[in-house]
Amino acid sequence: MVRFIKHMIPWWMLVVGLCVATGVVWQAGRWTYAVGLESLVKTGEERLALYTGTLRGALSRYAYLPYVLASNNAVQNLLETRVSPQQINRYLEDLNREAGCQALYVMDVTGKTLASSNWRDPLSYVGQNYGFRPYFTAAKEGRQGLFFAIGVTTGQPGFFMSHPVRRNGRFLGVVVVKVDLDPLQDDWREGGETVLVSDANGVLFLSSRKDWKYHTLAPLSPEQRERIRAGRQYGNQPLDLVPLQIKQQLGDDQWIVHADKLSYLMLSRSIPGLDWTLYHLTPLAPVYERTLAVITIGTVLSLLVLALGMYARERRQKQLSRHEARKAEAIKAVNLRLQEEIEEHRRTEQALRDAQTELVQSSKLAALGQMAAGIVHELNQPISTMRTHAASGRLLLDRQDIEKARESFASISRITDHMAAITAQLKIFAYKTPRQSERVLVQDCLNEALAMIKPLLLEVDIEVETQLPVEPLAICADRNRLEQVLVNLFHNGADAMRGSARRRLDIKVTTAGQLVEISIADSGHGIEEQHLAELFNPFFTTKEVGEGLGLGLSISYRIVTDLGGTIRVVNNPEGGASFIVRLPIMATEDTGEEG
Repeated sequence: MVRFIKHMIPWWMLVVGLCVATGVVWQAGRWTYAVGLESLVKTGEERLALYTGTLRGALSRYAYLPYVLASNNAVQNLLETRVSPQQINRYLEDLNREAGCQALYVMDVTGKTLASSNWRDPLSYVGQNYGFRPYFTAAKEGRQGLFFAIGVTTGQPGFFMSHPVRRNGRFLGVVVVKVDLDPLQDDWREGGETVLVSDANGVLFLSSRKDWKYHTLAPLSPEQRERIRAGRQYGNQPLDLVPLQIKQQLGDDQWIVHADKLSYLMLSRSIPGLDWTLYHLTPLAPVYERTLAVITIGTVLSLLVLALGMYARERRQKQLSRHEARKAEAIKAVNLRLQEEIEEHRRTEQALRDAQTELVQSSKLAALGQMAAGIVHELNQPISTMRTHAASGRLLLDRQDIEKARESFASISRITDHMAAITAQLKIFAYKTPRQSERVLVQDCLNEALAMIKPLLLEVDIEVETQLPVEPLAICADRNRLEQVLVNLFHNGADAMRGSARRRLDIKVTTAGQLVEISIADSGHGIEEQHLAELFNPFFTTKEVGEGLGLGLSISYRIVTDLGGTIRVVNNPEGGASFIVRLPIMATEDTGEEG
């Protein structure tokens, strides 16, 4: 047992250890990926807050200018009296130089530009009408206008902030500040960051990646395209979809996306006060590399442990082999000694076998004497029956009753057949009698056996009670051999009741499934419990010496077994014993009769 454990446990431990190591490596990889992703999300949130603040700071630097210009008396006088705009042009030019805006300009109530900071440029705004712009409409309605668009005149993109000009509650026009946000995009790009800003329609108008600028995150509806076209917001840009594929959504504002054969963590945040959304994309490659490194290290360590385990097992195997070799040498020496002892036992066994052969021969001679005595005893009863039938036949002939005389002589003929069968019993122990099967009715065999045993029953004064089914029961058997069994059982029952006050033989035939059951119960003293197991053994008898050979039940057992049945004996609760014979019922298709 110890050797078995030493030999088998290492492989079991290696397999379990390999499975555990695989699970640990997998869980370590998952944990590393989760921790790396969580760290990336935290860093991305911090960057989003930073870039949101930077963008709002860039816009808030110029948020006051529209209001200041709208409150300027010179600007109001220009819009009200239509005085010469030269003074206002120079004022706007100087102010824009100090403020660092892209442009400052003033529009009348129709949207026509009357004065502009770029009045000297070939592409000056002066004289241009921008009444179609949403920022003009918002200011005309009394609201502050905030709008990003590509310039219609210059083609330069910018963020437009407008404010209405009023005097005494009367709308005079609109002042506009255009802010250039390209430096902000350049800062993002130089920092190696991927930062995107989209408007309410999902159009990316600010992007650290030039190839994604003026692309959309989702397909635009016809209404959205019409609204953008009416405001001439993005000129002739096709507004195609950005080549970005969402692979997994982690939260309301967190996604894993795929672009340019790389994976990114994309976070978003809405900018308060504007219908803009700022996106930040962080490559997931560092997380993947860290996860792969952990899995690789874990795998290498697992393989190293496995190699050490295999080395330790190999070493144990060598130690075990040396131990087994030493044991084999010891066993070889023991085997040599055993061979010598076996040879001695073989010689002794041969001597015993010779003595046994002589003993068996002596036993056979004794058995033959007993068998001869038994056969004589078995023939006495049929001879007495024949004598009775012969006397009856003579009386019937004297009375001229020919038919009954023929029946008596026919009975004598059957009895002689039975005697021949009895003398043939000795052959059963020499070789197996060939089966001569035929269709036999159980009721006929019982009646015939009772007729043969009737003189003995009358002699012992035995009452016979039979319960036979009305419907004939057929079995496939040898009629003579079955009658021999029944006669023997009846004879044993009669012998068992010789000294009893009440002598009754109950014969009952029933069916149990595909079997016919024949029960023969006597009212004798029964059979002692220690004899029940030996009752069917050859030469075993409970009768006095010279009264029985002990072959009857053994031969009956052999005949019933040959017929495919069973025979057993039990003691009755009210006294006596019952022999129960079970034989298979003959199938309908085996009877040879037409239905």
